[in-house]
Amino acid sequence: MSILRAILAVFHRNLLLLRRERALIIQVVIVPSAMLILSTMVYGGVGDAYPVALVNQSSSAAGQQAERAVRDAHSDIGPYFRIVTTDLAEARDELSWGRLHAVIVIPPDYDQTHRIQVDSFNVNSDAAKNYRGRIELAVNSINASGALDVELAKQTEHPDDVWRAAYLGGSSILLAWFFGSMLIAANLMLVEREYRTRKEILLTPLPIAAAGGGIILSAVLMATVMSLLPLALSYAIGHFEVSPGRLLGVYLGFLPVMVACAAFGLVLGYLLRHFRAAQPVVTLGAIMTFFVCGGFSRMAYLPEAAQAFARWWPFTPIFEWYNPVIHGFADLSAGRLTAVIAAAVVGLLLVPVVYAGEHRRGEERA
Repeated sequence: MSILRAILAVFHRNLLLLRRERALIIQVVIVPSAMLILSTMVYGGVGDAYPVALVNQSSSAAGQQAERAVRDAHSDIGPYFRIVTTDLAEARDELSWGRLHAVIVIPPDYDQTHRIQVDSFNVNSDAAKNYRGRIELAVNSINASGALDVELAKQTEHPDDVWRAAYLGGSSILLAWFFGSMLIAANLMLVEREYRTRKEILLTPLPIAAAGGGIILSAVLMATVMSLLPLALSYAIGHFEVSPGRLLGVYLGFLPVMVACAAFGLVLGYLLRHFRAAQPVVTLGAIMTFFVCGGFSRMAYLPEAAQAFARWWPFTPIFEWYNPVIHGFADLSAGRLTAVIAAAVVGLLLVPVVYAGEHRRGEERA
């Protein structure tokens, strides 16, 4: 009971400290929110439609059919193209400024030639390949008069498809949980040292690891609170449609990961020794994990070098295991749950080791 009171006392002290020293937690809000907003804006997470102009100069039935084919071309989450204008002069002006991917012109003699004209603004090869492929799919779906009758079957829809922004939203929440737990724990550990409260803790008759328990509890709770902003942004801009009940279940299954990350933050705080050294190390490590280990995109879509790195990086399972659970495509298996609980137990066992090292370090300085 005395140990529990000591943990709660440290927990209360930490909450007051974090309330006063907001620099210790501000990155926990900024980094996941920035990853969500920037990735959604820069990489097209807000949708799948490419801005194009569609100019139909043909009055024939074949020309109208071609126009409908371009307008109706779609993936499982939305249309392939967003028709910005149908005026040729305006379209060419917009294209010259790079505001359009392409200008698609159906010429007056389309019913005779069955040819369309495409003028493009090639910003990069990947984008060019994407919109060309989409135009080809649209054109190939037209059963042109006199041509071979072909039945087109496109396999583009899958039961586990979600909006790109929704995937990024789930990843930003996971990032806030594990990154927040780790960074806050490391910061509190270092603040104990820099504010000299470590001396008072070492003089208590209770096990000094109780302070580590209070830090872990503080880190997990504050990371949960700080994740509310990325969560709100996910619902607001990310087409995030996960029910609160499912998200709560994912959170409960993720708690062992947060405990393990908080314990690892204590270890980092012990090793790095200085508050300003821990901030960039933990932040850059979390951002790297987000992009390279399944937060930005599923591992199967990443380059081979990134996949080789992710195979041994210990934080890879965070996104690979929990993102499918968030969106309801899979459940957390008993084996994986056992693994994360074991990681949390190992982390808790490291807490006394860390504080024993702190004790020896304090005696050496004395």
